[in-house]
Amino acid sequence: MGSQHKPPSVDLSDLYPLPALPTPSSRPVEPAAVPDTPPVTPPLPEQSARIDPERPGYDQSGPWVVTGIREYDGAMEYELPRDVRQFVVGGSRSCDIAIPARGMSAVHCLLERRGDRLRLVDQQTTNGTYFQDRKVSDVSIAPGAVFTLAPVTFIAMNEEMREHRPTIVDVVGTGVVPSPDRFLIDFAMGSSNLLLTGEPNCDQDRLARAVHAVSLRRRRPLITIEGIPDERSKQRAIIDSAARSTLVLLISDGQRMLDSTFCAILASPSYHVRVIALASSVDAARSALTRDLVDQMQHVWIRPLALRSHDIDRLLDRMFVERGVAIRASDLTPANLAALRAYDWPDNLARLRLVADEIVAHATHDGLRPAAKALGMSKSTLQKHFERAGLSLPLFAG
Repeated sequence: MGSQHKPPSVDLSDLYPLPALPTPSSRPVEPAAVPDTPPVTPPLPEQSARIDPERPGYDQSGPWVVTGIREYDGAMEYELPRDVRQFVVGGSRSCDIAIPARGMSAVHCLLERRGDRLRLVDQQTTNGTYFQDRKVSDVSIAPGAVFTLAPVTFIAMNEEMREHRPTIVDVVGTGVVPSPDRFLIDFAMGSSNLLLTGEPNCDQDRLARAVHAVSLRRRRPLITIEGIPDERSKQRAIIDSAARSTLVLLISDGQRMLDSTFCAILASPSYHVRVIALASSVDAARSALTRDLVDQMQHVWIRPLALRSHDIDRLLDRMFVERGVAIRASDLTPANLAALRAYDWPDNLARLRLVADEIVAHATHDGLRPAAKALGMSKSTLQKHFERAGLSLPLFAG
C-alpha cells in the first residue's frame, strides 16, 4: 500500500499518556553501547585462572555475560563457567574446549573475560577466525554473536539463551527456515512484533514465553490477554502493564476486530510494548487486528508435527527425560518407531505427550493392564490408543 493511501497519524498522547521511561542508571545497555576493551597480549594456555570475585569493576551477573558457546544449529554446546577467566579453544584434546577432527587448528583461539564481555583472540591460525564476514585477529563477543573458528561456526550464549533454546528447538523444529538459532537471534533476542501462526497445540504460547524470557524485556512480567475490554480505563491498564514488556494476544478464529485505537497504540513504538500475536493464520490475525499492526509484524509459521517426522525421536527423548525414565526412542522396535514417524499427529504436541505418557507407563509398570490402571483407563482403551498411533506389542526391541 502506497503512502498516499495510509490513514493520517493519530495523536494518542492525551488519551494514553506515554509511560515514563526508566532512569538512565536502570535502563538496559544496548550491545552497541558497551565499549570494547582494548586487546592485550594473551597469556599462555597454562596460565588460565579463576576470576577473583573481589576484582574491582568485574560484574559476572548481567545478561551480557557469555556462559556458553555452541555450534551454530548444531548439537554440541560448551559451557564457559563464570568464574573462569580464560579458555583455550582448538582441535587439540589438551585445550579447555577441545573440538578434535573438525579441521580447526590445534590451538585456535583464546577466549578471555574482560569485564562483562568476552574477548576472542586468534592464535595465528591457518584457516583463520571470522566475525561478521570478515577475518579478525581479536574481537569482543557478546551473547547472540556468531563467529567462525574456520571451518566451524559458533553462537555465543548467555544463561537465558541456554535455558530457553531447547524450547525454541522443540516448537520451531529443525531443518527449517528460520532455524532455531536464527530464530533465537532474529526474533527472541530482537524487539520486533511477532505473529506466530499454526495449528492448535503446536505450543505457540510456550514459544512466546521463551521469546520473552530471552529478551531484555524479561525484567517485567509477561502480559497475556485474549479479549480487549471496551472501557478505555481498562485498555489503559493493559497498556501500562505491558509497557517495556511483552503483550501476548491470543486470537481465535472468527474473533471480532479489536478496538482500532488500542491497536494503534500497540503499533506505535512510543509505548514500548512488544506484541506477540498467536493465531491460526495470517487471515485470522488480519480479521482481529488492524492492517497496520499486522503488516509491521514478523511472521513465523509453526509447522504441524505431521510435517516434522525427523523431530519425533528427539522430542520423545526429551519427554522421556522430563518424566524421569531411562528409555529412549531408539529402544522401541524399528516398526514402532517407524509408525510414530509416519503418524499424522492430530492435536500435535498434545497427542505426542499423551503417547509419551502411555509408553512410559507401559515401560514402568511392565505390562498393558498395570499401565492402563496407572493411567486411570481400561486395558482395551490403552490398547486402542497404541493401535491408533500404529504401535504394537512388544513396544521395545530385545
